[in-house]
Amino acid sequence: MMKKMFKLFLTAVMVVACAGMWGCGNSDYVHWDKRLNGVLVALVDDSLALLTNYRKFEDCHEIFMGSDECDPGITNDGLFLVNYRKKRAPLWGDTLKEHVSIVYGFWRDSSALFSNEDEKFGFWKIGEEPRVVGKWKCEAPCRCGSAKYGHPWKNGNILLKMVQQDECPYAILDTATGAVKKLEFKGEYAWLEGCDDITYIDGDVVCLRQREGGLCELDFEIDGVAVDSIIKGDWMMGNPPYFIGNAVRMPVYTWDKEDPAHNYGDRIALINKNGFERDYPETWLYSNTFTDSLGNSISYSLEDLIVTK
Repeated sequence: MMKKMFKLFLTAVMVVACAGMWGCGNSDYVHWDKRLNGVLVALVDDSLALLTNYRKFEDCHEIFMGSDECDPGITNDGLFLVNYRKKRAPLWGDTLKEHVSIVYGFWRDSSALFSNEDEKFGFWKIGEEPRVVGKWKCEAPCRCGSAKYGHPWKNGNILLKMVQQDECPYAILDTATGAVKKLEFKGEYAWLEGCDDITYIDGDVVCLRQREGGLCELDFEIDGVAVDSIIKGDWMMGNPPYFIGNAVRMPVYTWDKEDPAHNYGDRIALINKNGFERDYPETWLYSNTFTDSLGNSISYSLEDLIVTK
C-alpha cells in the first residue's frame, strides 16, 4: 500500500514539474487588445472623412521553464465613413475578420486602396465588400512591401508615394497588370522635381510646393505654373504638406500659444482642380480630432466606430 501511494505521489510531482517548469502540454493562447481609435485615411469633402482601425493581438505559446513567447499581429480591420462637422454614428462602417493594410491618402470613386497578406492589392468601396484586383509586381528600385501613400493617377492608375525609398520616391501602379514602376522626373514630368506631393485631378497633374524657406507659403501647381497659393507668413511649416484624398494636410507651427497652429495640430485645406477651396471653413487636425476656428472639436474613438452596413 505504501509503495502504491509513493508511486502516485511521485507521478503527481512529475506532472507539476512538467507543466510548471518545462512547459509540457498545449498552453498556446491568444491575447487580444481592444480595437484602436480611428485613423484618418482621407478627407472626402467639406464634412466627410474616411477612417480606419484594427485590433492588435499577441499569439503566445509556452517555452522552456514556463516562460511565454508571443508574436504580435493585427487583424479585424475596419473602414468607416464619418461626419467630422457634426458627430454622429458612421454613415457607413464595416469590419473584416482578416487583416488588410489600408493605403493612406487615397480616395477615388468612393473607394479606399488596400493590400492584403498575400501581397495583392484591391479596392474597398463604401457599401461593398473588399475587391482584390491582383498581385503587386514591383520593378527595381521600388519595393512594394514598405509603407506608402496613394493618390489618383492617369488612366485609372495610382500614384504611390513610397516611404523611405530614396531611389524610388514615387511609383505608378498599373491597376490592370499590378506592375509598379518608378515615376521618373524627366520629359513631361521634369517639372515635378522638388514637389512636396503630387496627385492627379480631373485631367491635370498637380504639385504642392513650399516656397520662401519653409514659411507656410504653399503653391498649387499645374504644368509647372502656380495657379493658386496659400500664404500664411506668420506660421512656420513643419513636415512637408501632403494630399489626403480631396484635401491637403499642412503641418504648421507657431510659438504663439494663443494661435490654433500651436494647439490644434495641422491645418487642412480642401482642394479642387483649380486650387484651394476659398469657402472651406478653418479646420485643424490632430490625430483623428477635427477642430474648427472656435475651438470646437470632434473625434471618433473605438466605441464610436460601429458596424452600420
